[in-house]
Amino acid sequence: MASRSMNRAAVTALVFWLLSAAAQAAPLPKTIVIGYVQVADDERYDDRQGPGETVISPPRPLPGAEMSVDEVNTVAAVSGRTYQLDHDEAESGDALPAKVEALAAKGTHWFLVDAPDDAMEKLAKAERGKDVMLFNISATGDALRGAACEPELLSVIPSRAMLADALAQFLLARKWPRVLVLRGPLAPDKADAEAFAHAAKRFGLTIVDTRDFIVSNDPRHRDQDNIALLTGDASYDTVYVADNDGTFARSLPYATIDPRPVIGATGLVPTAWTWTWDRYGAPQVSHRFKKRAGRDMTDTDWAAWLAVRALDDALRESHATTTEAADRYLVGPQMNIDGAKGPPLSFRAWDHQLRQPILLATPDAVIADAPMPGFLHQTNVLDTLGYDQPETQCKF
Repeated sequence: MASRSMNRAAVTALVFWLLSAAAQAAPLPKTIVIGYVQVADDERYDDRQGPGETVISPPRPLPGAEMSVDEVNTVAAVSGRTYQLDHDEAESGDALPAKVEALAAKGTHWFLVDAPDDAMEKLAKAERGKDVMLFNISATGDALRGAACEPELLSVIPSRAMLADALAQFLLARKWPRVLVLRGPLAPDKADAEAFAHAAKRFGLTIVDTRDFIVSNDPRHRDQDNIALLTGDASYDTVYVADNDGTFARSLPYATIDPRPVIGATGLVPTAWTWTWDRYGAPQVSHRFKKRAGRDMTDTDWAAWLAVRALDDALRESHATTTEAADRYLVGPQMNIDGAKGPPLSFRAWDHQLRQPILLATPDAVIADAPMPGFLHQTNVLDTLGYDQPETQCKF
């Protein structure tokens, strides 16, 4: 009796496996629907106080995806294939998996996801082993490329480690090794400061001190909101500031006790994209975006734009007829994506992070792009930014 039950269980398991394999091997439709999901209560897009009475409203990156779909469709139509964007919004990060699964039930396999670190981590875990592929276009958390990585998650936006490593390389190249770190009260501020500390240790910089600041008119907080006090009584070449709110950082340049450059949240900022990048066809990309969206292209706009291009490149170059074959090509060594940043871009096999140059920019100019000259790697110089294969905690 027990043997008969075990046989039934084995047959049932086999049937489910065959059905799953058949679904993944199903021929690709002529119209590729790309899901685009975001979180309604994402605090990263909350209005914040700007200079004076102004209000800063961080833009969402949907226009980057829309522009890219229109652009790839002009070429894809020649082969009879078209792309369509299916946009949806979850009320909260916890509701994000349900939105993805509802779209997946209708046949959507590829998703662009605009969500903060914690929501992205929950989504990737929920979709583990399922017939989806998620493009992370805005979450920079290192854990998503490390201990919390999943094979169904591809990170297009750079990680915190990559951004911090770019700054560290620049400081080392300029021979400015001593850094004073000013750290804000928010969780992302602490994560940014931690990533910079790791980069400093990795490249041999010295953090002379780490000082916490808050933005307050309370006289009891005088030691934590006074720039003169925070930047005095220390010897340093540069000030690194971690401030995701931006209110404190705006007042920091030219206000430090010693006349020193400011980097991080203001001054010299590491980013995936800026409208001031003027090489490799980038001005044309930025111009097309501004004409369409009525604003400058941001790093997340670029990530959304690049994700669609990467998918189109994989389908076109591989001649894949199934999602499974397309995904293999997408993360394979043969991928060479033109991101208007110079060298061909591709996804790292060990953590599915897009390897790419990082731009080091002021508000109106790109000062340098990392990897900096002289920083070498045994296989790909872009892998000097972020966690390399021997360092990764990602286990697929």
